[in-house]
Amino acid sequence: MNARFVIKNMSIAFLAQGVSLVMGVIQSLLIPKLLGVTQYGYWQLFIFYSGYVGFFHLGLNDGVYLINGGKARDEIDKSLIYSQFIVSVVFETLVAIAVSCFAAASGFGAARVFVLICTAIFMVVQNAASYVMYVLQAMNETKLSSYSTMVERGVFLVPLVLLLALRVKTFEPYVIAFIFSSTVQLIYCCYQVREFPKSGFEGWPIALRESIASVRVGSKLMIANIASGLIVGVCRFAIDAKWGIKTFGELSFALSLLSLYTAFVSQASMVLFPSLKQSKYSEIKKFYVHARDTLSLMFPAVYALYFPMMWLLLLWLPQYAKSMSFFVFVLPICVFDSKMDITCTTMFKVMREESRLLYINLVTVAFSACGVLFGTYVLQSVYVAISAAVIAIIGRSIYSEHFISKRFEVGESSIAISEVVLTIVFICMTEVLPGVIAFLGYCAAYACYLFAYKKRVREIAGMLRKI
Repeated sequence: MNARFVIKNMSIAFLAQGVSLVMGVIQSLLIPKLLGVTQYGYWQLFIFYSGYVGFFHLGLNDGVYLINGGKARDEIDKSLIYSQFIVSVVFETLVAIAVSCFAAASGFGAARVFVLICTAIFMVVQNAASYVMYVLQAMNETKLSSYSTMVERGVFLVPLVLLLALRVKTFEPYVIAFIFSSTVQLIYCCYQVREFPKSGFEGWPIALRESIASVRVGSKLMIANIASGLIVGVCRFAIDAKWGIKTFGELSFALSLLSLYTAFVSQASMVLFPSLKQSKYSEIKKFYVHARDTLSLMFPAVYALYFPMMWLLLLWLPQYAKSMSFFVFVLPICVFDSKMDITCTTMFKVMREESRLLYINLVTVAFSACGVLFGTYVLQSVYVAISAAVIAIIGRSIYSEHFISKRFEVGESSIAISEVVLTIVFICMTEVLPGVIAFLGYCAAYACYLFAYKKRVREIAGMLRKI
């Protein structure tokens, strides 16, 4: 594996996601300031639903990605790629029409109907853009995929600033601007593969056959990804059903800020897969061990950022004080979900263990759902419901590391258990102690954590210097 090439691509990916991160922070801090809790709740409902539109490509995008991962542009079958793209767009357009008709006849209320119809439109646009981005990533042209993210975020900034300047206090124009930015992203992506349509359409029999083959390969990974989102998503569904749009919006505000971080970190996985797919087994195993330990040592530093972040957010958005109380319980998602995405999910894809990943995620969703329903309808506690989802995510990360370590025949790291203990220490300190004392106490605990593994810290630092 060419470490310098990977780092270059990763740097561009992080830059693109950095732009997205800044935009997301602006979006998360300014939109709720203007909209109010209920209108912001509907905006978050659209964002929430749009997170699941990937289900409707049925795994086609993932299949194309897995089948063609590691192939250069001059090696990939352009006509088959283009033909499957046409099949995907036609299918999703039909689904969007069906969803829109259902929404119009449902009687859900004007705001929810608007959200559903816009989600259907967004589904067609975003899944088409996602298809091309996956093709670019498969060809190891991740920088072009990253640039498309920058284009999409940059385009969204223009109407967002205008809407905020005009103090528009209804959520609908923001949704339309969001869809428009994804449309521009799709146009940009299609321009980057403009030679593909010139290869011709294979005809419907071949296009459908190849699409079905890609769905068979990618459906497990797609369902695994959807299931991964549902681990927390089932909690949000339950809270919306039990406590309504206001509490849903308050929780979603907390989760939206966390999702910015996890999306930023997940860019590493996007870059690593095609590079690892071309690497030797020994290199893959070595990478896994170093990545696992490095992330376990680095990511808990996020907990220390909780204290200044909460202070600033409470100054800016005092009406979201309840959202801040959710943060301490959901912050471990940043640590364990991000680590799962970079190390374990990437390894499962490289090893073509999509079935195992699917099984793990489905079991995790089941545990999360049981805990969430118990917390929501038996104990009637939002905090218990959230904690159940977070505990499920932590358990998934620990089991996945155990499975991959066993598969690679490498020793399991004791750092993982210490990481869980450190997480419990953070939550207890935050809930029991005053803010400043809790901050200083956690910093001391984290310093002790690093000191306990000082030998491994030195090894990792030396390895990074060589790169």
